[in-house]
Amino acid sequence: MPQLATPLLLAALLLSAATATAQTTFRLGLRGGANRAATTLAAASNTSETFFSISADKAAIYGWQAGVAAEVAFGKWALQPALVFSQKGEKFHTVIASRDSGFPSLADQTSTNRYNWLELPLNLVYTMHGDHGLQLFAGPYVALGVGGRAKGSALFNSSGILGPHTQAIDDQINYGTDTNNRRLDAGINFGIGYRQGPVQVQVGYGLGLRNLHQTSGDEVADRIHNFGADAAYNRVAQLTGTYFFNL
Repeated sequence: MPQLATPLLLAALLLSAATATAQTTFRLGLRGGANRAATTLAAASNTSETFFSISADKAAIYGWQAGVAAEVAFGKWALQPALVFSQKGEKFHTVIASRDSGFPSLADQTSTNRYNWLELPLNLVYTMHGDHGLQLFAGPYVALGVGGRAKGSALFNSSGILGPHTQAIDDQINYGTDTNNRRLDAGINFGIGYRQGPVQVQVGYGLGLRNLHQTSGDEVADRIHNFGADAAYNRVAQLTGTYFFNL
C-alpha cells in the first residue's frame, strides 16, 4: 500500500531522533469511544432513462469502538499502536421508479449498514509537556472486516399487480470474493488530544484510502447506474478515551 509508506518512514525518522535524548517508557491501556461514520459512496447518483429512474442519498451513522492500546514514549514523543473493534458504515436511501405506462412501479429502500472492523492503528503522538498537555497525532491504520448488519425497510408499489407492500431488511454483511465488500481496509488517522497523566482524550478523523467495493451490481439497477462500481471509502470522525497503566 504505497500511500502508507511516507507516514511510516516519517514516524521512524522522528522516533529515531527522539530516542537519542529521551528515556523510553512503556505502558498498556484500555481504549473506548464513539464514531460518526460515513462513506464516499456517490450521494447524488440520480439518473434516468426512458423507462427507469434511480436516485440515492446517504447519511452518517453513529457507532462505537473499544479495545487495547500500548505506548512507547520518548519524552514528548510516543508511538501508540492499538487493537480496537470499530463500527463504521452509512445510512443509504435508494429510490428506483419505473415509468412503464402499463405497470408503473416504485421501490423505496432505506438501509442502515453497520460494518464491523478489527482495526490496528499506529499513531505517532506529540504531547506538549511530555506527560500532560495538548497533543497532535497521526498515523496509518489497517483493518479487517469481521461482520456487520444491514437493517431497514423497503416499500414496493407496483400498480396493477400487488399494490403497495413493505418488506423489512435484516441482512448479515459478508466479505470476500463472492460479495461486493472487500475484507481489508487501510488509511490514515490524524487529530488532536489532551493528556493528563494516565488519561488521554483524543478527537480524530479516519481517512480511508482503500476502495471498499468490488465491482458488481444489480441487473435492473445496472441499466441506469451500477452502485456496486462506485468507489466507497471510509470517512470516520472519532472521539476516544484511553487510560494507560505503567509497566
